[in-house]
Amino acid sequence: MKFILILFLAFTCTSIVANEKIQSTVDNRVELLSIVFRLAGNPEYNMKFAKKYINEIHTYFDPYKTDAVIGFAKKLAEEKNMGFSKVMFLATHLKYSNHKFSLIREKESNLTGKWDKADAVKFVGLLNDFYHLSKFEIFFNNHQAFYNEATKQFDLSVNEFDQKWYLDYYGDYEVDYQVVLGLGDGGANYGPSVTPIGKKRLVYAVMGSWTFNAASEPLFPKETYLSYLIHEFNHSFVDHILEDNTNIEAQFKKSGEVLLEQQRHEMKLEGYEDWHSLINESLVRASVVRYMIDHKNADQLVEEEILKQQKKGFLWTERLVTLLGEYEASRDIYPTFKSFYPKIIAFFNAEAQQLKH
Repeated sequence: MKFILILFLAFTCTSIVANEKIQSTVDNRVELLSIVFRLAGNPEYNMKFAKKYINEIHTYFDPYKTDAVIGFAKKLAEEKNMGFSKVMFLATHLKYSNHKFSLIREKESNLTGKWDKADAVKFVGLLNDFYHLSKFEIFFNNHQAFYNEATKQFDLSVNEFDQKWYLDYYGDYEVDYQVVLGLGDGGANYGPSVTPIGKKRLVYAVMGSWTFNAASEPLFPKETYLSYLIHEFNHSFVDHILEDNTNIEAQFKKSGEVLLEQQRHEMKLEGYEDWHSLINESLVRASVVRYMIDHKNADQLVEEEILKQQKKGFLWTERLVTLLGEYEASRDIYPTFKSFYPKIIAFFNAEAQQLKH
């Protein structure tokens, strides 16, 4: 009886956490790294939607453009294609204690394949110097009113977001959620995750900000931002399965390379130049459609979403959505998304074979 009660309480606590409304934050790690790579010249971190805020960034930080961390960021961007999600992955893998940033200790690092360990360690050391030299904390604290208004408006916009769907759909209940607004990130959104030793995996949606009024105040229309939030959270449940399992990766490699070669132009337009991204994006985009179906979106909206993804080069989206419907209907056989991967691998093998002919 005691054991049953414990299980009941654990399930109840999980349900309560899952059903809480999203409460977004502005994170000093995200703002700091977006500013560093803005000063380094990365185009994706040099969008100018938040005009007033961007002007204030440059006014405050341009005197430090010759700092060592900026030079190293440029070198990494030029020589190792460092940018986009790799930057935000590092941001979410940092902790600040004893007046310095350091890498969070993980059992298996989600930075693998994105940052070389030596580069990450060197970068973090230089970042600490920049943080103190520039007195970044003063800039961040001076913008708290701006940040607070932004998070308030965002949370009101996406208040119908269903966190619990992800736990049930993926069969992964050992996670905590965090939504971070990247007010200097422009129009890009990211879905990193980190698993500290001895703690739950922390799933992030780092949301860009690209809609502002004439007074440079952030706006977050639901019809725009909710769909991106749904998309980014899927990444944290999907990407790590391929990245952390060499056996699964090996089984995808042949079909992934074939599909990438056939759709290289379309994928490049979307910013994807490796087959890992093609596979993961395919699954994320199809899962977004499953979310829409499960939340009773009109058939027309579902069809429009599928067509949108097909036009972006994911030609197999409708068939993949159907396959994932089989997964949802067979959870007694496939309790987790990962357990369904043999069927997913077979699906992409068939798609690659069909495109070759």
